[in-house]
Amino acid sequence: MNVLKAKRSYSDNWVGEHLATHLLGDDSFDTLIDSDTDAYDEETGELLFKFRKGIIPKPVAKRAADVLFKHKFSSDNRGTAGGGIVENITKGKVDKALEAKIKNSKAAKAGRTQYKNIKKDGTVSKQGRANDISSGIIGYYDRYPRIPYCRLTAFNQNHFERWKDVYPLVKFVDNCFAELIPENYKLQRAEADATSQDFVIPNTAFSTVTVNQNWQTAVHKDKGDFEEGFGNLVALRRGKFEGGYFVLPEWRIAIDMQNYDCLLVNVHKWHGNTPIKTISKDALRVSTVMYYRKKMIDCGTHEEERLRAANAATNNEE
Repeated sequence: MNVLKAKRSYSDNWVGEHLATHLLGDDSFDTLIDSDTDAYDEETGELLFKFRKGIIPKPVAKRAADVLFKHKFSSDNRGTAGGGIVENITKGKVDKALEAKIKNSKAAKAGRTQYKNIKKDGTVSKQGRANDISSGIIGYYDRYPRIPYCRLTAFNQNHFERWKDVYPLVKFVDNCFAELIPENYKLQRAEADATSQDFVIPNTAFSTVTVNQNWQTAVHKDKGDFEEGFGNLVALRRGKFEGGYFVLPEWRIAIDMQNYDCLLVNVHKWHGNTPIKTISKDALRVSTVMYYRKKMIDCGTHEEERLRAANAATNNEE
């Protein structure tokens, strides 16, 4: 197992100003990790990631892959990971001058433009949306203004039998987290245990799993998850393709995730992917990110959240 003392190439602020919301190229890294490695910032000693090759049992990975390769995920709400909000845009009702400015912007040509809907009262929504991407969530989700109640994701609600095939992978990764980074795991597990168990993935430190299918994420930091926790990543692969490396641009480090590998990484640092270049027609890279959403601690029981949902529906009708 390698221990890497990583030298920072760019500051957090520099990456935020120059690379955030941008797609990385194949020239975005100097070091490619493809073996067991623990990486720390050379100056501060802060843990950046722990990477383990081939640690996931093949039957566990295959059982989850059989589900996640077939299910189609879609989202228009991935924030900076999807390219960031570059203008306060309204979709459909846009004055001609602003529309022309948006279409001619470099961001729009790069496919990074998001928009904001016009609400029924004529005001512009604060919620940024984006063009659909192949990404979705499974598990549970917390309250936010548009949907003010905790809830089961559509995947779990509509495909419970499929979820049972994914759960063993989530539980195995939870065990890896507990073994490899016990201090952070204990903090996150304590938060999960203090949460209504109606909204936590059973017997884990996780509430939610993000699933990305052949999607190159732009440079971003994860938001909304437990700050003392780590992102727990697995890449399930099919067919032949190149790239799709996970990159930490501040240190110019990339990680080549193959089947059965597990990456525990500080996703509160800037990160993104290199391009995914498909070679065979069936090429597919499905990445899963397991985490705990920090506002889940505010969730009530399933019955309490059901009543919140009913009240929200009544208020919308009035």
